[in-house]
Amino acid sequence: MIKILVLTTFTISILMTSSRVFSEAQDTVSMACNHFPPLKIEHPVDGYIGADIEVLNSVLALASKKLVTTYFPWKRALLLAQKGDFDGLCSCSYTKDREVDFYFSDEIGRNSIGIYSINKTKKKGLVSLKGLTIGVVRGYNLETELRKVSIKTITGSSELNLLRMLEAKRIDAVYAYKTVVSELAKSNEFIRKFNYSEISSAPYYTCFSKKKSDSKGLLIKFNKSLKTIKENGDFEKIKRKYGL
Repeated sequence: MIKILVLTTFTISILMTSSRVFSEAQDTVSMACNHFPPLKIEHPVDGYIGADIEVLNSVLALASKKLVTTYFPWKRALLLAQKGDFDGLCSCSYTKDREVDFYFSDEIGRNSIGIYSINKTKKKGLVSLKGLTIGVVRGYNLETELRKVSIKTITGSSELNLLRMLEAKRIDAVYAYKTVVSELAKSNEFIRKFNYSEISSAPYYTCFSKKKSDSKGLLIKFNKSLKTIKENGDFEKIKRKYGL
């Protein structure tokens, strides 16, 4: 009888531990991110983790979830989320082909996208860039946009590297997100001399991997909480904190 009681107690202990571990796993949302200041900051300074990361923290907290971020170069982050190694991507732009792998949240931000050049330009649309060599970050959907209209491209690992190529006149212009380049300009004076011409403005989203069985349910909870922080003013407060 005593042996049975000891076994039962041990079994209960194991079950309780397993339940706690399972619960903690269920309460965690793992996101693959790419360094994209001021929206996503891999190495925070003075508590500034990035506007999008703060938005995600607030949204998931309302859904009783905890955000866990891991940073990779963009192309790697995209691949890992597609495979289901993570619950999704901190943020991504919409493209038709990504619908195969992801559910898109409601809009979490909007980016101005355009051309940086040495001389002033009034380019209207991507087609007007034909005949020029344009730098673009490798793996971004911006690269695909340029290739679709047969623009000659040079890819780089980061906006900063491409802008240095522009300064050296190795390329004619850089196609990039204004938010990122404006942030880089704060600590890289040479960038401030370039001229910017907007090509388009586009929304972006948090993307949940369809490889995860609970991704649709998580999307619904996420959108509900996102609506709450937009209505109560927290969303705008976070954006203003980062000058957005």
